[in-house]
Amino acid sequence: MHWARWLVVLTATLAACASPRNAAATKELDEIRALGRRAWPEEGAEVTRALLAQLFAPDASVRAEAAFALGVRGDPSAGDKLVFVALDHHEADRDALVRARAIEALSKLDRPDLHERVLEALDDADPRVRLEAAQGAGRWPAQPGVVNQRLIRALATEQDARVQTYLLYALERRKSEEALDAFVRFASSSNAEQRIFAVRGLRASIEAPAARDAAVRALGDADWRVAYEATQSLSVSRAQEAAVALLEARSHANPHVRRGAYEALATSVKAKTVERGGRLEALDIPLVQALWSDHFDAALQSNPSSNVRAALLTCVLPLWGRLNRDGIGHFPFTDFPLSIDDFESFARTDVEWIGVARGLAASRHTQCADVLIELAQRPGLALRGAALEALAQHKSERTHTFLIQQLADADLGIRLAAVLSLTEMLENTDLDALARCFETSRGEGGPEVRLNIVKLLPKFGARATPLLTLAARDDHPFVRRTARVELEQLGMSAAELDALAAQVAPPPQRPPAPLRFERRPRMKLITSRGELVFELFSDEAPEHVANLVELARRDHYDGLSFHRVVPDFVVQGGCFRGDGNGGGTWRGREDELPHEISPRKYVRGSLGMPRWDYVNSGGSQLFVAHRATPHLDGRYTIFGELRQGFDVLDQLEVGDTIVDVVISD
Repeated sequence: MHWARWLVVLTATLAACASPRNAAATKELDEIRALGRRAWPEEGAEVTRALLAQLFAPDASVRAEAAFALGVRGDPSAGDKLVFVALDHHEADRDALVRARAIEALSKLDRPDLHERVLEALDDADPRVRLEAAQGAGRWPAQPGVVNQRLIRALATEQDARVQTYLLYALERRKSEEALDAFVRFASSSNAEQRIFAVRGLRASIEAPAARDAAVRALGDADWRVAYEATQSLSVSRAQEAAVALLEARSHANPHVRRGAYEALATSVKAKTVERGGRLEALDIPLVQALWSDHFDAALQSNPSSNVRAALLTCVLPLWGRLNRDGIGHFPFTDFPLSIDDFESFARTDVEWIGVARGLAASRHTQCADVLIELAQRPGLALRGAALEALAQHKSERTHTFLIQQLADADLGIRLAAVLSLTEMLENTDLDALARCFETSRGEGGPEVRLNIVKLLPKFGARATPLLTLAARDDHPFVRRTARVELEQLGMSAAELDALAAQVAPPPQRPPAPLRFERRPRMKLITSRGELVFELFSDEAPEHVANLVELARRDHYDGLSFHRVVPDFVVQGGCFRGDGNGGGTWRGREDELPHEISPRKYVRGSLGMPRWDYVNSGGSQLFVAHRATPHLDGRYTIFGELRQGFDVLDQLEVGDTIVDVVISD
């Protein structure tokens, strides 16, 4: 890629191009956004008071921005004034957008006493407000009762298609069995997004004949996303009709649906055997034999999709070791002992080897651990990480020893996988190894390693105090925050904790973003499957867009793979490691990108920023949404949207690559 191909306008900011009045308004809105990004509860009362004061500003755009910022912060003390603005202030704020943002904020607060007030907004005259009330209910604990009934009543009378979609989302998210009739009805809607959420909602009542029949019909939906969701809903059914339908779905034209069918069959068989103490019974024999035949006769050889092959391996391998014992037949692996050589003939790519690792994770035979340990020492960070993750399911002295050894690995992503896998097999003697790993885990990925070590320390009680004290002085704010909570549980006083915080050096000054834009640029993402064309929201997320453009200018993305594809959810790439643990910004691999969360909703084609638990941990990676994903709204930065190439988006699978990135104005 050459700089001459780039047509990015770099000369002026939006504020510089605006009129004096608009420039002042823009500055005020920017200040409010900055306040909303300040951490709560560390920066609590003063910031909250400043934002609450802006709820009554003359300018409606300022009031709306202040309400949204209060929701991002999540300070429960803001609840009463938000209710006043949204519902009680002279029949509520006259501007519908202000009411919508206030309702959105209210739904995010940890205040169950305010849920009824939020639901009142389902009767608002403006659909934007009703949508926020519906989406908000999807954020609350999934318990049956008055909330579900209120949502169902609203859905019965709602005429706005978008609000209907978000009501379905909330009911699905809440696992509402009471909404079965609504889910069945909307499963045949003309609106694809509504069908997706309706079919997802069927899962809660899948043993009801009406739900199961609707899910089976959805397998034939013209939109592959709906068919995929049907496989996932049918995966929890114990009915033979569901198994038969899933077996037929293995030949679906879309590889995502075929993958879903195998994943669903694996879930189904596993659940059935667990219920019976690990045994397969006659009812399962046709299902198992069909999988078996596919695996070794046709599917692996004829299916061009490594992702489907991997799903098939993940499905079949947990059955190994049960089949001979239960008299169903002979599994066509060599007899014990098992070795990697037994898999070489049908695992051709790293994606498929990862499928092997995940399949062996679900198999309980002790010799599976031997194979996984060998896989964890092969080249390829993604495969090593998957093998280590699988070892978490094979608790043994050898497994424990091997995972402890990985805490000293040179690669921080491997250390992270080892830390996470040790969660359920820690021993009293492991504290020293964790302490050494904590102190030496510096650089890109280090904060996440250190954070997850801190999360393990409560298992050691007061013995962990010295390491927690060190963590409370960590240079990463999220590590410090988590350590402080644990030290409080151990009885450390507020004064002692504040004294530790005072020892933390101020963060280094970050250089400003290298680029500013007069108008929204476009990005052409050229992949091995075709081209995706995005509009980049440089006005809403200037740091994220500048970071993307600068990294692309340096050819960062060329040749990288899409390492994560979750059908009907997201396609994710941009990791230089290929396993999802690599990131960094244009400033360096250890740098993290502060969030620029906005009120914008995730829709099909939204370009979002992945992160770990810490909200300000964005970097070089990106993801694209297959559909509306309301549970990501207000949590992950959106910095672009797909304008061309939806057919290409739907084809992308793990292992596909980014060939080139071209930016234009």
